[in-house]
Amino acid sequence: MNIILWFHFQLFFTFTTISAYQSSDFFPFYPENDTTKFVENDDGLSIFNQHEELANNIYVNHSIHRRQIPLNIITSQMARVPLVPAYIVLGPRVIRPAQLVALSVTILRDEWNPMMVKALISNDDMDVAAAEDLFFVGVPRTLEMRIPNNVRSGTYRLTLEGKLLTGELKFYNVSQLVFEQKAVTILIQLDRPVYRHETVVQFRCIPIYPDLSGYYHTVDVYIHGPSGHILRKWENQQTTAGMISLEYPINDAPPEGIWSIKCRVMGYEAVKTFELYEFYARKFEVNVTVPYYLPMDAPGVGGIVTANYSTGMGVLGFARVFVRARDMSVPYDPRTYPLKDVEFDQSVPSFITTIDNFNGVAGFFIPMATILSLVPDLDGKEILITALVHDPWWNETNNGTTVVSFYTPGVHLRFLGGPSMVYKPRMLFSTYVAAVNYDGTKFAPRRNGYIRIYTETDLGIYQEPANYILDSSGIIRHYFLAPGDLAITFIRLRAELYDNDIKIDGADDEQRAIRYLSPSNSYLQVTSSTETPRVGDYMLFRVNATQYVDFVSYHITSGGRLIFTNILPMDGAKQKTFDVGVSREMAPSAHILVYYIRYDGEIVADSMNFHVNTSSVTNRVNITVNRRKDFTGNTIEVLAYASPQSFVAFAGLGLVQTRLFPPGNHFTPVMIYDELYSFDKYSSTSFQHTWYSEMNIPSERVFFPSQSYGYDAASTFNSSGMQIFTNVNVQAIQTACNQFGLMQCTDGSCYPPPLRCNGILDCRDGSDEANCNITRTQYSFTPLYRRLWPYWERELQLDFMWHQQFAYPDGRVQFRATVPNVIATWVITAIAVSRLTGFGVLDVPCIYEGTRQFFIKVEIPPIVRLGEQIGARVDVFNFQTYRIEALIILHASDNYRFVNVDENGVVTAYAPRLTDGQHHVLVILYPNEVRRIYIPFVPIVAGEIEVMIEGITGVSRDFYREIIKVNYEGIRNFYHTPTILSLNNLPRQMNEYDVTVPQQFIVPLENYWNYIPGSGTCEIFVSGDVAGPFFMLGYDEWLNTDNLIQRTTAPADSGIFDFGMMIYNLRYMLQGHGGRAFDQEKLMKVLTFANMEYLRFMAMYVGDNPDEPWRKGSFSQYGFNNESSVFLTSWSLMTLRDAVYPEWEEKALYIDPNLRSDIVGFLLTVQQQNGSWAESTSYADRNKFGIRYTNISGTYQQLNLSLTAQVIISLQLNLDVRGIPAKFLTGAINRGKMWLEKHFRLITDAFDMAIVTYALHLTNSAEQDAAFAMVHSFKKMNENGVYYANFNLPGMTKTWPNVNPRYGPKPVPTDFEAHAVSATAFVVMTLTQKARVRDAEQAVLWMQSMRNYIGGWSATYDSCIAQRAIVGYAVLRGFEIIAYNIRIDLSSSVSADHAHAPIVIVDENLIETQVRDVENVFGVVYLNGFGNGYALIQMHVGVNVEFDEKVRRPHYVPFSIDVQPMLSGRNFSTIDYNVCLGWRPENVNVLKASRSGSVMIEIQIPTGYRVEERDLKVMIRSLSTRNLREAENWPGQINFGFDYVDFDPICFEFQAKRWIPVANISRYYEVRAYEWFEPGNMNRSVYTLRNLFALDICQVCGSYQCPYCPYFSHATLLAQPTIIILSILCLLLGFHVIIII
Repeated sequence: MNIILWFHFQLFFTFTTISAYQSSDFFPFYPENDTTKFVENDDGLSIFNQHEELANNIYVNHSIHRRQIPLNIITSQMARVPLVPAYIVLGPRVIRPAQLVALSVTILRDEWNPMMVKALISNDDMDVAAAEDLFFVGVPRTLEMRIPNNVRSGTYRLTLEGKLLTGELKFYNVSQLVFEQKAVTILIQLDRPVYRHETVVQFRCIPIYPDLSGYYHTVDVYIHGPSGHILRKWENQQTTAGMISLEYPINDAPPEGIWSIKCRVMGYEAVKTFELYEFYARKFEVNVTVPYYLPMDAPGVGGIVTANYSTGMGVLGFARVFVRARDMSVPYDPRTYPLKDVEFDQSVPSFITTIDNFNGVAGFFIPMATILSLVPDLDGKEILITALVHDPWWNETNNGTTVVSFYTPGVHLRFLGGPSMVYKPRMLFSTYVAAVNYDGTKFAPRRNGYIRIYTETDLGIYQEPANYILDSSGIIRHYFLAPGDLAITFIRLRAELYDNDIKIDGADDEQRAIRYLSPSNSYLQVTSSTETPRVGDYMLFRVNATQYVDFVSYHITSGGRLIFTNILPMDGAKQKTFDVGVSREMAPSAHILVYYIRYDGEIVADSMNFHVNTSSVTNRVNITVNRRKDFTGNTIEVLAYASPQSFVAFAGLGLVQTRLFPPGNHFTPVMIYDELYSFDKYSSTSFQHTWYSEMNIPSERVFFPSQSYGYDAASTFNSSGMQIFTNVNVQAIQTACNQFGLMQCTDGSCYPPPLRCNGILDCRDGSDEANCNITRTQYSFTPLYRRLWPYWERELQLDFMWHQQFAYPDGRVQFRATVPNVIATWVITAIAVSRLTGFGVLDVPCIYEGTRQFFIKVEIPPIVRLGEQIGARVDVFNFQTYRIEALIILHASDNYRFVNVDENGVVTAYAPRLTDGQHHVLVILYPNEVRRIYIPFVPIVAGEIEVMIEGITGVSRDFYREIIKVNYEGIRNFYHTPTILSLNNLPRQMNEYDVTVPQQFIVPLENYWNYIPGSGTCEIFVSGDVAGPFFMLGYDEWLNTDNLIQRTTAPADSGIFDFGMMIYNLRYMLQGHGGRAFDQEKLMKVLTFANMEYLRFMAMYVGDNPDEPWRKGSFSQYGFNNESSVFLTSWSLMTLRDAVYPEWEEKALYIDPNLRSDIVGFLLTVQQQNGSWAESTSYADRNKFGIRYTNISGTYQQLNLSLTAQVIISLQLNLDVRGIPAKFLTGAINRGKMWLEKHFRLITDAFDMAIVTYALHLTNSAEQDAAFAMVHSFKKMNENGVYYANFNLPGMTKTWPNVNPRYGPKPVPTDFEAHAVSATAFVVMTLTQKARVRDAEQAVLWMQSMRNYIGGWSATYDSCIAQRAIVGYAVLRGFEIIAYNIRIDLSSSVSADHAHAPIVIVDENLIETQVRDVENVFGVVYLNGFGNGYALIQMHVGVNVEFDEKVRRPHYVPFSIDVQPMLSGRNFSTIDYNVCLGWRPENVNVLKASRSGSVMIEIQIPTGYRVEERDLKVMIRSLSTRNLREAENWPGQINFGFDYVDFDPICFEFQAKRWIPVANISRYYEVRAYEWFEPGNMNRSVYTLRNLFALDICQVCGSYQCPYCPYFSHATLLAQPTIIILSILCLLLGFHVIIII
């Protein structure tokens, strides 16, 4: 026995004297710290195998979990050999950028006086921070060093060494640190939680430190789209105000999905996500309001059905409410998984209730018995409630659906701090118990309700059960003196909830505690009597020890940082009280760590965790809304108070949004606590509990001080976020559970991993359930934001008061805000940041009822035709508490007249009685009433006119202004004449332009007209240089296919075209002449517009696709993920590379390199083995990239030379990409080049030859000269210049009636015109590549003569490529003109007396497009140019025709079109269109094609009619129409895009319904079908609707004067004195007055 004891003694003595221990060695998730071994000698401790140990053992010390390797209490009670510590160093386990790292150093051995201690923090052998100082024995001091703010993630180590002044090394420690990039927390605030197209994303980034002080340095901000790529970035944004506020505009067709905003500070990134989708207005929207969560003992479900028109007026009709069970096996996501039609859904049982007289709002109630009949097992289930509302007047039906979730009611108890604790004998043990309902709310206190707590030990019952009355806090505290019997090692607490002495089922919880491990049974405890520590106050602590000690060391830590260190003399007492000042650095979570060293070397320690309240120094914010300065409610005055000189930011959100997306854009205390407590996640924190206002909506968090979770000295130090370095053993004894794949309880026993966090206390101490965060409710309910379907667009777009400003010196903020003219209740919040008091937030958001007392909503069509009679819909709202009389005024104008209806509704369609001047209508409204009236007017002039309607009442007035466009009736013909004025060699040049339109519109002896009189327009557009016009609409509108080439912007190539045209114009601005007048403001506007168009084609990007991962990085023409286009993808890559410019990236346009890398990866993936590229979907561009077979040795093969060349060009321009694709890029280009070199001599097509030649020149091929020689075989020439085509093309006529040339209009586009423009453009680019710019002049002149529109040529691809070529040409030849100085005089043959202002072009206005109108549209226009330079002159003539034979169209029509409109409904309120589109069989011979390329058909519809956007989207998604890829509303027409059209006609139908009443509607409408990439292949047809032409204003119910209409004025002038007096006054003033009651 003595031998065994001696062996144990020697083993223990050797181990404790050669190792320097650290407190984190008991964490199993990471290796131990490295501590070099020492041996005892006469002089102290010396190093043993230092370098070998350091090389072989690099240890880690950064666990965040407590009690993961527990004690073996039995074996740990062995005898200890006395060993006095030589030193104690307390340091952090976590470091962050810019952190001040403090280490507490205490030298205890007398022989080491003094000692030089050095601390070093390094990262992969690179020093990061260091400090050293001289320390004396028994004098604890702090060693401090600062971490740089630019450090990044890596392997960080803390190295400590102590040396005597002689240089002798006495101790050496290396410990691996946890590096946290998060040095500040970043709060991101959005103005709204969900966005639609055509909105602006406004957001703020607010970086703050854990103590809520502001961060005043730089922030980097990024916006990521749904694909994960960066779409916009702002770098190095200065937070001089404590926050940054930015905005990002969204275009009309953005990428749909989940977006994210990323704010980065010192390498840490905070991310905020939001959803963005396209929402389309309906005639009315239906909403169902119900309780979202209901207990199963509820009597039923009560709710409200609301249906409103787009103006907010309620819908009149009837409604049905459907109740169905929801399939819980699939998530509820109607956007991804559309709901079944409620009227035909037979898959689940349903219940229906009817509301007969629905007037906009109605309530309903579904008994619980009915619901149980549908869903017998209701617990954890959900039901769908759908309201179907029908409007019989408009024959329109819409629905809205919501979800109700059910749960079992009940209450449970919860011990704060978890199931496992630690107690110290003869010390106070304190715990807290919360009574929580199953939905997270507080359990309401009851008169006879109480919590009973049982206390037991492993020896039996310790004390009698204690009863605690439950108060309104919902939490009780249980404390007692822990047993001092050393035989007791375990305590179990059980809490039960009683009501009237009856235990409530399931309302119980259990907590267990083990005894603190001390070999000598010495214990220390620190407690506090300060319940709520506040910054600036003192906090009282009390230390209790079980034995007398001289002094106790204590440290205050927070977030892993050492805040304060001191020594507390005990003065011969076992208990001592002391105070510590609470500083801001301690917030929000702090710890006090106390310890002393026994004479035998044992370190006895304890700690306490407490929450620090910062309310005493927090920037307090409050808001007062003053509505007394504007009783109309149009504006409000906002008064807010914060700390002086604070930067205060406000945000308002609709109450509905706040309800669906809690807490809206408000920062709740719970959110802030979650962020701030993340800094202390490597420590155990104070007891805390979160209360919920309802299920899953946290509302409040309470904190209570907690005692130490440490069960020995080592775990005590680690639980406070620190680590200890010393030469004595402070760690727990481990067992071998992990060697057998088991997990270990704190008491040393083992358990299998499946028992971890299973909700059952399997360990005796409950440690298997520690840190599990298991909630009692396991329901998987639908999130609130998904429950409203379809999204109620009018409600989800409510945002208000996005405003920020500095507070005045007295802390006051005062401003006025305009209240949106909508029916809404606003939730207003405010935040403030001050350099003095830091961050503050409004505690409780301000609820403001923002609905104005009186306002009007007006709806009129944006585009009408001359002579059509418009019924302006005016909804008048009265939200006052009394009856009012509102005067509605149609203001006088020279541009329109009021349409009068005679007695009994007598009025004619063609010639109604019209009156000018103001027109007044008096409307009487009762409280909370809405009245609808129609005010008819007829425009009498064409162009843009302003309609003004005003509503006036006693307390308020509302004014409506709208500019509408009035067009002439008929079909518009255009004649375009583009020329280049070249004054580089001649001082003067005079050109003549034939207007084409005849002077007389009447055709003698014929029953038709040449054109509609007065419809002719003639405009002259002049811009400098040959590459214009640059920004012909100015800088407040961006360039797109609509205003450049009069096309829809729906397909992906439209976005590439829009983006590319702006980019190439900007490229021109980089050279001398263009850049002189292009300032930074203009640049920012254009880059912002370019970014919006960037979104357009990014919406067609194909990202991660689990089924077909190879498609990642591609683009689809219409957004279908299974239709990746190689042509489109390569073109987009080419254009994106052209947009990469460092200055633009800094300003507003950033092209993510990862995006280009992904695109390159896709193109490399689809390359064929022979080196070529083939299209992976149908050929959209038939002429340029279509199917061509080449005879090779008797076999016809498809070589794909043009597509291969296009891809090679794109790849060659992107050699700077990064990542894996960069490794294979050069090889792919070489293989493709070899394919071109092998087969280019077989080319028989001009475009193929031109693009292949450019590709070979770009790649510096050895065959480039041979290819260039072959291009000339396709060279053609006419009077306008040189071009390259397969055959001669008709060009603009040029005659010489005198010494001056006279130009006729460019002919109608023909087949292969876009093909020839593209081919010529590539030849020009090849010439510029060869530095033979002068040789390209004639080709550039020809290209400019082929313009069909002011801003482009024929289609998107040819226009974009041509602009790229011409800009490159203009930039290289810009040096020839030193300074522009051109004067152009304009005159007309029929307007000799009309003097036009001369057009002057100098460097300062070179890029501006100057426009002149020709008054009389016939004859000849003369332009006389003088000076030096170039100018692009374009004359654009337009005229309307009515008859089909006068429509300007190509000679050959390749499409067959049949449009059959069928009119039905009340006075033709519904038009059903039946359309058939086919590819004529003759095209095989004429066009050499059996089917078309991509096709677009445009069908004009009558004014006031509308096709529901959802119906168009259903047509696409249902795939019921063959090859249909796009269907969209466009102003005045409907567009349908098809993948291709063949001989088999494609027939489809759609329905247009009257939305705005319009009478005397135009008769003639155009149908246009054309190939998208070769629009010269076109069919322009006319269809007529004569029945609508005969409708008068009363037949469409477009006037309040019409009887038999739902909104008819039947009142007389007899009512009240006020009305009589007002009527007499108006009569005297000559106004027209009608009274509506």
